Amino acid sequence: MALDVIFTNGTIYTQDPDHPLAHSLGVHQGKVVSLDDQLSPDLFDRVVDLKGAAVVPGFNDAHCHLSFLGESLVQLDLRPSAISTMDDLIGAVRDAAAGAEPGEWVMGQGYDQNYLDGVHPTAAALDEASPENPVWLWHNSRHMAVVNTAAFERAGYPGRRGFTVPVGGEVPLDEDGAAQGLLSETARGLVQEALPVKTTDVVADQIAAACDAALAAGITSVTEPGLGSPANLGQSFTDIAAYQLARDQGRLRVRATVMPYLTTLHPIDPSGQDVANDFPGEEQAFGLDLGIRSGLGDDWFRIGAVKVLSDGSLIGRSAFMTEGYAADAENGVENVGLLQFSREWLEGRLMAAHKNGWQLAVHAIGDGAVDVVLDIFEKAHNEFPREDTRHRIEHFGVASDEQVARSARLGVVPVPQGRFVNELGDGMAKALGAKRTRLCYRMKSLLEAGMVAPASTDAPVVDYPPLYNIHDMVNRRTASGAQFVPEECITVDQAVHAYTVGSAYASHQDHVKGKLSAGKLADFVVLSDDIHDIDPQSIKDVQVTATVVGGHIMYGDL
Repeated sequence: MALDVIFTNGTIYTQDPDHPLAHSLGVHQGKVVSLDDQLSPDLFDRVVDLKGAAVVPGFNDAHCHLSFLGESLVQLDLRPSAISTMDDLIGAVRDAAAGAEPGEWVMGQGYDQNYLDGVHPTAAALDEASPENPVWLWHNSRHMAVVNTAAFERAGYPGRRGFTVPVGGEVPLDEDGAAQGLLSETARGLVQEALPVKTTDVVADQIAAACDAALAAGITSVTEPGLGSPANLGQSFTDIAAYQLARDQGRLRVRATVMPYLTTLHPIDPSGQDVANDFPGEEQAFGLDLGIRSGLGDDWFRIGAVKVLSDGSLIGRSAFMTEGYAADAENGVENVGLLQFSREWLEGRLMAAHKNGWQLAVHAIGDGAVDVVLDIFEKAHNEFPREDTRHRIEHFGVASDEQVARSARLGVVPVPQGRFVNELGDGMAKALGAKRTRLCYRMKSLLEAGMVAPASTDAPVVDYPPLYNIHDMVNRRTASGAQFVPEECITVDQAVHAYTVGSAYASHQDHVKGKLSAGKLADFVVLSDDIHDIDPQSIKDVQVTATVVGGHIMYGDL
């Protein structure tokens, strides 16, 4: 019986230290079976000539909101690359409202106040552009949103009054005591529950659309952090069913690891009594129904860590810090951000999840939040020892040398986003000030501490193409061209390793992916230029010419 396919005449960077460079790669039943002359091309049913092109393992985005990326493709694009002034933003809303059905929601995302003279859109301005249609505009951090009066009315708050701000949220008021329109952190839930409910079919469509975009960028695997809790994170209560539907329909074309949000876990009482609101006791199982936990699934779709937000964002100045934000201090305001949940709430539920076998993934951007999370991780390991948990800190945005060392000692996997440096760097530097910026989105320091760091984008918060991200990890310049902590630059080899081996390690999948070696999944990307052999300033200009998943060409033409 012939083997499936062999790809020949390439420059294949395998990420396998025992065979780092190859020129041919044989595939059978979706996995690598040979490199170079280990097996003759005559044994394969097909021979594909790579024509000398550079090949790297498939890019694996360790923190990518795939379903939200699909959603962003059909909503108003308000990113700084599309909208440069507040007048442009309001005009885009006005045009969308004019073309909408009466009462239909106008949805947009990606605005950044740092590119709008430091101010957020207001409900009053949105009312003028869309007096009859409710408006919801996501901030690019997705930790905030701006809505108009009609949106507040849909949620049961006429005149933008009468609400109670939830713990972990903020709603600025105007001088008359009405909401200005900005909903920060957990306060998004005041209006978010009034948004149109997404069906399983709709979310599956978003996933499918995002898969097509991801493949064109060379992404073969993603981890989507936080599903199933629309008031916190996720599209709907049936997010996992949407992924299953997309796979059943043959439209889940990248490998996906998904993280349920922490609030979807609950005590599981064998007696069948309703104890969902009780704190999990010493003997009470805690997780998803039937005891489902991290690791369930296969190479295409699996359950990963449980995700929770501990704090906010840097550009929104809501990440929880040990020192106040420099930009606010200039105005005489002491602001250290906030925790989205109390420390006691986080500790109790994360400890229970750890005890019941879950990998933990906690969003912590501010160094104050990092301290809280590290304390919980250390306590969990001390009280309920487990081997090789690989608990994650998503973002790890601001971290001191001591925090980096402590994280390495605890075996924590930090999950930073190199692309933040370019798209958000100017705003982050303004928020933090020069002294604190030195500790922001470190990468080289993590590797030097012996940590395994994956690569990710947090798309659609910033753009998703891995080559842009690699460019920024190597060069570390902001959108304005300013250097951003250049001592944290890493090499091309290190960046590619993070996007392949590092991301596989972060999701406990390094035994099946990340390297192109015998027995590993045959996922790889063909590039227009060899990123190991060009001016690093040109990496962003390299094109993906083909993306192969399991030996099948999913994008491009070879």
